[in-house]
Amino acid sequence: MDRGNIVGWALVAGVAGYIGLEDAPWHVPMPNGLPTVPIWAGLVMLVAFVWVMVRGRVEPVVVLAAMAIVASLLFDATFFAGTAFRDLGIYLRAGLQFRLDQPIYLTGVVSALPTDPTAYPYLYPPPTLPFAAVLSLLPGPIVTVGWELGLLAATLAGLRLIGLGWRWSIVLLAWPPFAQGLYVGNIALPLFLIFAAGPWFGRGLVAGALLKPQGAIAGLWLVRERRWRELLVGGAMLAGLLIVTLPLTGVDRWAAWLEGLSWFSRSQPLVPRTFYGLALAEYVPGVVAVAAAALVLVLALLGRGRPGLGRLGVATVVASPSLYAHGFSVALPALLELRAPLLWTAIALTSVSGGLSWFGAIAIVVAVWFVPILRRPGPADPLHPLAGAASPWPALPPERGQG
Repeated sequence: MDRGNIVGWALVAGVAGYIGLEDAPWHVPMPNGLPTVPIWAGLVMLVAFVWVMVRGRVEPVVVLAAMAIVASLLFDATFFAGTAFRDLGIYLRAGLQFRLDQPIYLTGVVSALPTDPTAYPYLYPPPTLPFAAVLSLLPGPIVTVGWELGLLAATLAGLRLIGLGWRWSIVLLAWPPFAQGLYVGNIALPLFLIFAAGPWFGRGLVAGALLKPQGAIAGLWLVRERRWRELLVGGAMLAGLLIVTLPLTGVDRWAAWLEGLSWFSRSQPLVPRTFYGLALAEYVPGVVAVAAAALVLVLALLGRGRPGLGRLGVATVVASPSLYAHGFSVALPALLELRAPLLWTAIALTSVSGGLSWFGAIAIVVAVWFVPILRRPGPADPLHPLAGAASPWPALPPERGQG
């Protein structure tokens, strides 16, 4: 057995142990279903058996991919114990409150979760409210179907833009950041599309910051690449949207939004797992989380061209003050820079409920920035979702991708 296979099978053993430990308390579907681990192990062994029957042997990367994909699918099944389209419900509720001129943003500390998940705090800035109000006027089933189809289309379009074929795009819909985003109906998936389209439509990186402030980090790519025109146009688009919506929202809504963000920040330690989500501040002191975010951002800005944009997606994840699975979607281009075994290891780390362990995938990516041997060698990398492409965003001419 050569050295590569030894390392590969060691990764298989480590990932198997990790998934086994993380999934041990879980059932499919939650909470009264069948134990997850035996189902996961059985399905992975079935895939490996079929692969041997067809190909004559099974390589570590095949098992790693099978473990990650099966674990993702089983974790997706546990979503059914939650509230479908929860985040869409939050948006529609805010739209209705806006139409009725009722308070929308937090006016005090929240120490316990609302019994109605659609009553979770609305954190988006006032210019989003007129759009939410329009949605709230439409029949519920039409809005839900249209919204979900739009999210699905945005996700697939983003995956195609970063270089995945249709087969792998559909497979990666099972990855929890995409699957959970679809299930709850979160706006993070259109933001993923905006990020994926960044090399072609850089102005969107600026305007997208309106939806999630940490999204502004990706806009720094325009500064790094000296794309001043796109930066100015994006800023103008954002300013125009603010000006157009100001007569509808008024200045008071902006003051209420800022106050609401302050109350939410104070509430996060009181409802940590939900209000922090997977954010670093859930697991480490705030000053450590801020320092880690600053460090990763500085390191990301050392990158150029397309890899530099992928790095800023990673920095966006680390810097998010409130982070859920779908927030990891913008890290995918950087993950795709990894060799196939490391990529599937990173996908496996984020294929279970986990917590801080999800940042193990981020640690692998950051390590690759300084250890080139861990980086994908090129198109000849078996079982890599980019297939024949050398790197993410392969449709771009090299000179344009490098700024």
